[in-house]
Amino acid sequence: MTASNTEVHRIMSSSMDHITQTGVVAIMRAKHSDQLLAAADALLAGDFKVFVDAFKHLIMPALALAMGAMAQEARITRASMSDNLSKDYIASARGMGIPERLIMGRFLLKPSLIPTISILGLDFASTLGNAFLVELIFNWPGLSRYGMNAMLRKDLNAISAVILVLGVLFIVVNILVDLIVARLDPRIRLRAARGE
Repeated sequence: MTASNTEVHRIMSSSMDHITQTGVVAIMRAKHSDQLLAAADALLAGDFKVFVDAFKHLIMPALALAMGAMAQEARITRASMSDNLSKDYIASARGMGIPERLIMGRFLLKPSLIPTISILGLDFASTLGNAFLVELIFNWPGLSRYGMNAMLRKDLNAISAVILVLGVLFIVVNILVDLIVARLDPRIRLRAARGE
């Protein structure tokens, strides 16, 4: 190698060492990229100052996405709990002297969460649809924004990929919802075991 090549090689290797030492977090912060990945990378690297900063940038978009769904789930949970409060098994549990906190947590909340979790699975689809607006407002590059840009460019391969990914996510979430509901309601497990 000549002297200039050696110098270039030294500069390149020192630059690569610097990038390796600072990690992906510095690159992502410099480019204002996805804060969730920056938070996870900072937590794995043990850089809590960067983690706190990335987490602060996640609060507003997460609240904007979740606020509508949270209100609906809270209303459904409350209505279901007030409906189940008049059931005989709650009166029986109170008659046996079980503490009120235990009655509310174990005997009342568990069956009351079944309709809430079912609606939560459906709300996941609307959250994926609303993600475009949140990504646009907060200037985040994301899957929904990519899908909208692909539609505007008429890129059929990208549109197909986005639809496929979102469809798979939706199916996985609905399977998880079904498993959670079966775990919460023993009648569903018994019906499935009998083959009904």
